[in-house]
Amino acid sequence: MNSYPLVSIIIPNYNHAPFLKERIDSVLNQTYDNFEVIILDDKSTDNSKEVIEVYRSHPRISQIVYNEENSGSTFKQWQKGFSLAKGEYIWIAESDDIAHPDFLKNLINAIAGDKGVVLAATGITLINEDGKTLGYESISKSKYIRKYSSKQFIRENMLIGNHLLNASSAIFRKDIISKIPKDYTKLKASGDYLFWVEIANQGKTVEIPDKLDYFRRSSTTVTPRLYASGKAFEESKIVFSRLQELGYAKGLYRNLIVGFRMNQIKKSRGFSSEEVRQHCFNLWKQENKLPLFDYSVLFLFGIYRKVKRYLRNL
Repeated sequence: MNSYPLVSIIIPNYNHAPFLKERIDSVLNQTYDNFEVIILDDKSTDNSKEVIEVYRSHPRISQIVYNEENSGSTFKQWQKGFSLAKGEYIWIAESDDIAHPDFLKNLINAIAGDKGVVLAATGITLINEDGKTLGYESISKSKYIRKYSSKQFIRENMLIGNHLLNASSAIFRKDIISKIPKDYTKLKASGDYLFWVEIANQGKTVEIPDKLDYFRRSSTTVTPRLYASGKAFEESKIVFSRLQELGYAKGLYRNLIVGFRMNQIKKSRGFSSEEVRQHCFNLWKQENKLPLFDYSVLFLFGIYRKVKRYLRNL
């Protein structure tokens, strides 16, 4: 398969020893076989190193890097992996997830022949710590393969939250990395959200409805804590500012985003205290100049999306 593009698979690990063997095996057992694997360990305190070292002599493992100090950021680890990658495409295979054997093959086939595609993602199967299926997710709930322009993808899927839920579900062109700001590496909760916006802004995106990425929800998941502390809402404001700079959050789209965030803060039960909720509310209230209008735009957009999805899947 030397005529097929090389894919660099980055496995960034921190304390996922119980899931690491299953993850690495699911990568090495891909039916698409023109790839290299880069394993990064962020100074794990469990027995991750023992698991990783078993694979050191595997011909597909191009590099294994152990940090001497914990970086404190998944997104800094991503950036390190990008600097080591040799492939035309990159897949960030999070260390506690699993992939269907045809994951890479299906994505490469979907983007073959179109150099304008910078990002491609599959649907997601949600699993628990024991690998039991919890449900299914996808970007747009479409039953069919979809190809979007940059503007179409961001406006449909990235304004009211990050609909590309799991980094493990996507591959993207390596040459795009040099064209995007590195601000995402400074974030804790919304780094992936900002990253996908920047990537998608560079070209077309392909969405495959098949649920080929197995996204593990475990007790080590940090997202609930970031919402509880209010960090997620603070950083979503940073992404909002970037969307404004890129021209995606103007006019009614601006009202849509503000209405969504204000409504989300009101309804959320995950805050650690009412003081944190009020802090987040006040942060977004600065943008909430026409509350009733913002909520109305959000309500109408919800109806529009449901109707459009129904018609598209007929």
